[in-house]
Amino acid sequence: MEEARRQRKERSIWSRQAAAYDARTLGAYEEAYALSVEKACAVLSSKDRVVEIGCGTGIVTLGVAGCVEYLIGTDISPEMIEVARQKAHEREVENVDFRVGDGYALPFDDASFEAVLLFNVLHVVKEPQALLREAQRLLTPSGCLVSATDCYAESVPLGMRLKLLLQDFLKAIGVIPFLWSFTIDDLRRRFEAASFEVVETDVLHSAPVNAYLLGRTC
Repeated sequence: MEEARRQRKERSIWSRQAAAYDARTLGAYEEAYALSVEKACAVLSSKDRVVEIGCGTGIVTLGVAGCVEYLIGTDISPEMIEVARQKAHEREVENVDFRVGDGYALPFDDASFEAVLLFNVLHVVKEPQALLREAQRLLTPSGCLVSATDCYAESVPLGMRLKLLLQDFLKAIGVIPFLWSFTIDDLRRRFEAASFEVVETDVLHSAPVNAYLLGRTC
């Protein structure tokens, strides 16, 4: 029952945002998304089988598609997946398959992928560690987890800090049911707890801090 409730909440949150997500997000974070794609392509190869957990409307997915053999983008929101599929059709991208799926337990065999993408998801789910465990399960030995995560506990200018305090208030009253305020060190510890070695970190956006972490299976 609790798991079904969590799924309904996550699905509802993201389905409501699907239609306007690109316009709202790319307006503010276009450079960070471009850097996300650049970072991912730098560590992927044309022979890699890749899955993205929480792909949303496929912004990173479609940007990375040309760097890999094939890529499966998964998201809990059918509306997000529909937007992503339409974009792939319009751009004639043929090596990407978008599927509705819960990132806590995806229907793929162990060690099915050379890489897992996890962009802008860990801070807005109920159990981030569950996603990291699932990524570990899906990866081949020496596979890589390529990620970026907003780290709201990192230092930012006062104006942004006030916005984040409002965000915390909305979480407290239940408007935003799942929200984590990480530091970059918090993320590193979570990766290590899921048996990933963090081999690279970077900051893709400064306010709020969007932290890039590259993890390798241990």
